[in-house]
Amino acid sequence: MVRSLIVSGTSIDIIPKKGCHSLKLRIDRKTGKPQVIIPFLYPIFMVQKFIESHIVWLQKQISLTPQKITFKDGMKLSILGQELIIRHQDKRIGGVFIEGNILIVTGSSEHLHRRVKDFIQKQVSEYVSVKAPKIAEQLNCSIKRITIKDTISRWGSCTSTGHLSFCWRLGLAPLFVLDYVIIHEVAHLVEMNHSWAFWKKVAELNANTRQAKKWLNENAPYLHSFL
Repeated sequence: MVRSLIVSGTSIDIIPKKGCHSLKLRIDRKTGKPQVIIPFLYPIFMVQKFIESHIVWLQKQISLTPQKITFKDGMKLSILGQELIIRHQDKRIGGVFIEGNILIVTGSSEHLHRRVKDFIQKQVSEYVSVKAPKIAEQLNCSIKRITIKDTISRWGSCTSTGHLSFCWRLGLAPLFVLDYVIIHEVAHLVEMNHSWAFWKKVAELNANTRQAKKWLNENAPYLHSFL
C-alpha cells in the first residue's frame, strides 16, 4: 500500500527506492500524481520538512501538468484514424466493438476505461503486426517480436535482437503518425543509430517524417494525458 503525506493541502505519495541516496520530488508521468522518492528507512519527519521547503515549486509543477483523462460514455475519440463515439451499453454482451461510428462498450461502467484501453491496445497490436513485417521485407530484415506497452518516455523502441515495442497511445494519433513510428523503429533493424544512412532509409519509405514529428511534438501532452 502506498503511503502519502499531505502538505499544504497537497497529497504526495511516498516511494521508497533501493539504491536511492537522496530525496527527489516529481510528478509521476503515468498518473499525474506528485511523488517523493526516498531512501529506505528515511525518517518521515525529514521527508515532510523536505516537501515543505519545495512545496511552492511542486504546486507549480502540478498546475502545469495536464489533467489525466479516463475514457467515458459519450466521449469522442479517434482510433487508428477512425472517428468514434463511446457508448456504454451494460445490457449487451461482447466486450468492446465498433458499430458504424459508435464504439460499443458492454459490461459494468466501472470497467469501461480499462476495456476501451485494452481495445485500443489490441487494435494497435493488430495493425503493427501487419504493417511492420511489410516494411521489414522492404528493408530485407526480420522482426523477432512485437509488443505494445504503456510507455511514457518513448513512442517506440528497437533492440539489436529484433524486438520492437510501441506505445498503445499511438492508436489515438492519426495513422500517418503511427506509420512513421513503425517505419522509424523497423529502420533501426538495419541502422541502429540516427545517422544520415538511417534517415535516408526512413525517407525512402515515405514516412512523412516532418509532419509526423510536428504532430507528435504538438500533441504529446494530449496523448500522455490518457491513463
